[in-house]
Amino acid sequence: MKITLLAYGNPEAVKPLAALASALKSGGYEAEVAVPAGSDLYPAYSGTGRAWMHQRVWRYTGTGQGGSEGETAGGGNGSLREVCAESDLIISDLRMLDHALAVSDELNSKLMAAALTPPCPVSRSAAFVSGVLRKLPFFNGAAGRREPGYAWPLTGEAAPNKAVPRDILVLHAYSACFLERHGESGGLGGQIVTGEWRNAAGTGGSDYSSKSLEDTGQWLDEGEAPLYFGFSGLPLQTQAHCIHTALEASNELSCRAVIEADWQALGGLRHELPVNTLPVEMADCDRLFSRCRSVMHRGSSAAAHASLRAGIPALVCPAAEEEHVWGRLTAAAGAGSCLPLNKVTRKRLTQALRALEDKRVRNKTAELGASVRGENGIETAIPFIDRCLSWTQYRKF
Repeated sequence: MKITLLAYGNPEAVKPLAALASALKSGGYEAEVAVPAGSDLYPAYSGTGRAWMHQRVWRYTGTGQGGSEGETAGGGNGSLREVCAESDLIISDLRMLDHALAVSDELNSKLMAAALTPPCPVSRSAAFVSGVLRKLPFFNGAAGRREPGYAWPLTGEAAPNKAVPRDILVLHAYSACFLERHGESGGLGGQIVTGEWRNAAGTGGSDYSSKSLEDTGQWLDEGEAPLYFGFSGLPLQTQAHCIHTALEASNELSCRAVIEADWQALGGLRHELPVNTLPVEMADCDRLFSRCRSVMHRGSSAAAHASLRAGIPALVCPAAEEEHVWGRLTAAAGAGSCLPLNKVTRKRLTQALRALEDKRVRNKTAELGASVRGENGIETAIPFIDRCLSWTQYRKF
């Protein structure tokens, strides 16, 4: 049976679906991950952090042994309909549900949705802007016809509203530890929260050379557990400012520090870095975080889960809308705190990192970490996929 997984496009959204596709292949399915080709990220306040300008052309991204990404041997480019042709099941990122609904109706394929982030509250102004942009010819075709390649992404509130009436099963690919027990979201009711979709430890392709892992491991063995600061992906000028602030904070706390940033940002600072600081261009979160005292990251799903899995508290410094969601959920779970990136100063950063040393925070994080390590999101999700493909009646969500 053929399963096509439609990813949102950016690497953070592709990796969970690639891990699931790899597991499905091991189970005997024909599974491929498809992403829009030739598109650029376009910043928008639509409740999802960023909106994707979908092109009519899609491409397969490889999901080889262990879910490593690369070009598929028999893959290629095509329209969304061509990519999904002969699919028995389409699994779509919830933010791409409009596209998936159109093509599944046309091809008469079964459809499931995957939510990689808990539902995001959408401000009134964000919903208004998203509604206005939906009506523009640029997104809906010059002739006013609805063209699946240009639908505006659904907001965090609108996506579930589309899924429920159509009886579309939604698998939530994140840990239940991040669901708020109290507050505005009030949990997810009857939705299926499987846990994070990730490759098993030690499998899949790696972007980290054995030499860099060996050097990092040797540096970690030479002293006490360090603080981790992650700034990769920010504008270079912002990274340089954040690195200086992090160095001042770690110096005031008398701690060693691991700083992840782009080499362009570190270039002019490498000779100024103290001996108790390790610069890295790309960190393996699962291996590094377990050796750290606490971490400061920007609020990606992978980093949020990795810090919790390691059982150490995290300070989330978000810049984008979706990053704010992970910061808020990390704080609500009692696993750390949230300090927006535009409010980071030496004094505030130092105070926030000191607060992570609180015994109650560390005990709570260790408790949640044990729960997360016991989860297997892919193992939980696959039985629902099996049941959907076998046309077994399942509970209506």
